[in-house]
Amino acid sequence: MVKSIAMDIATQMTGGMSEAGDPAQAAQHSEPDIELLLASANAIQRLIAERKALRDQVTILEIELRSLRQQGMLIHGSYRTLTDEFVTQFKLIDSAVSNLFQAPAPSASASPPEQPSVQTPGSDRSSAAA
Repeated sequence: MVKSIAMDIATQMTGGMSEAGDPAQAAQHSEPDIELLLASANAIQRLIAERKALRDQVTILEIELRSLRQQGMLIHGSYRTLTDEFVTQFKLIDSAVSNLFQAPAPSASASPPEQPSVQTPGSDRSSAAA
């Protein structure tokens, strides 16, 4: 297809030259022109293929970015929930500690309960040695 387009253009170019000048001169100019047109057509095809590949890559990256945004939002929501739970637990702990220290202490006038005397094995020896 590209070659046929290039040949048509070259024919049009050489047709104009052959009318204006010598046919040998037109043949000399037409061969480099055809090569230039073929090279240009191939370059255009490569550019079109590269553009398509880049568009496909952009589409893939947009899909990946959308997925990453959703994951980021999920992570953000999870951390918010976790933070709320920590705050609730800290409030419960703070309340429990406050209640513990606000509880009435036993009065100082009350005598402490007596402890039964317990003899340790070393105390028997010291009294026997004396």
